[in-house]
Amino acid sequence: MAEKILFEQSYEKQKHGLLTETLDRLRPIYTDEELRALRIDSIKRDMLSLGSGRGFVNRDILETILGNLLECVAPGSHNAPDPQYQKRDLAEAVEEVVDQLYAMIAQSFLAVSESPRLEEAVETTFALLWDLPRLKTRARWNRFASLRDPAVWDAYLLHRGVSHEKLAELNIGTHVDSAIVERDFEPYQDFLNSLGLGFAFDYQMQLVVSAYPGWRVLFYHDVAHALTRVGQLDDSPDLHQIPVPLLPRAIAELGGRYYQADLHPETRIGDANFLEHPHRGITTGQTGIIGSGCAMYPCTLGGLSVKVKQRHPDVGNFVQIGTDAGIFGPVKIGDYSSIGTNTEMYGFIEMGEGCRIGSSVIIGTIKSEANRPGVIRLGKRVHVGDSTIIENTSAIDLIIPDQSEVPARSHVANDGFGHPRFIA
Repeated sequence: MAEKILFEQSYEKQKHGLLTETLDRLRPIYTDEELRALRIDSIKRDMLSLGSGRGFVNRDILETILGNLLECVAPGSHNAPDPQYQKRDLAEAVEEVVDQLYAMIAQSFLAVSESPRLEEAVETTFALLWDLPRLKTRARWNRFASLRDPAVWDAYLLHRGVSHEKLAELNIGTHVDSAIVERDFEPYQDFLNSLGLGFAFDYQMQLVVSAYPGWRVLFYHDVAHALTRVGQLDDSPDLHQIPVPLLPRAIAELGGRYYQADLHPETRIGDANFLEHPHRGITTGQTGIIGSGCAMYPCTLGGLSVKVKQRHPDVGNFVQIGTDAGIFGPVKIGDYSSIGTNTEMYGFIEMGEGCRIGSSVIIGTIKSEANRPGVIRLGKRVHVGDSTIIENTSAIDLIIPDQSEVPARSHVANDGFGHPRFIA
């Protein structure tokens, strides 16, 4: 009965009408080499049609679908099935993914409604696949961002004659960031070529795609986030998105299970981001925002309020957040800022661009019974030394002027007029 509901004739008609347009859009984004590497695992329709009760998500099937979607953005990166089950033709491969993704989305709607409009599940399926060119580009930039990690210069490359001394003299991260700003890999490749290290680029990208987990969990998030969006696609007048129930959170849960990176599907995240050691735990919240070009070590971007409002951090572009940092509440972090290890920030805080917050720093607003505390406003390029405490208990905003230097182990409070007061 479930199979008849999911894969009835109306589904086939609607699917084939959209499949031709989608294939025309997707074919140009793949090279011949990528098409030869593409591997899509099949799932029988009777398995796709099986419900799982109120907890509907069959996680084994979902794992396969996510693996197939990974293949769609990075062919050859995930699956290696028996060749007899390989989908050799792009049209055949995409149609297999359509059936799988549609079944999972349709099951999601069936789990919360006795009479869902399954044509909306078809539209939502194709809306995600229509977005594959953008998702493929995002995945590639997230992989490239991992080249900030010095460990991509591994024993294999060093064995090929690259010396530690030579590498220590290079500011490689700056060239990676410049390529991200320009949205062009060539300047970074030219930089390597000028040093006689051009051979390293392809190997490093291969190392990242095969062994680095950060870009994968970010792709899981991209899929989950896409399933929370609503509205008409900009470049497709025929496709509309509506939020899918249950499934985005199930995808996020799998990401947490595999990588200990708990990224809420509604968090807005840019691309070209590097998640370092996500297995140690990275957490974002529903209303959080993370820009592009960021480097994030195991940290928590959490909320303090239980109200339905902006309650999680807003992180700018090219921000670095150190290991075990905890940032809670509607904290705003300016572009090109850095947060040191073991630092805690909470409450109403706004940082300008280029700020440098040291390690083991505490910055927070403290609410009294009488009033809501004012905002702590750090101007542009403020430097805060290690083990410093900055707190605001006043209803008046505490202003730390541009380019201020707050020495290590300082204790700063509001003087009652919005100016910093150093406590002995």
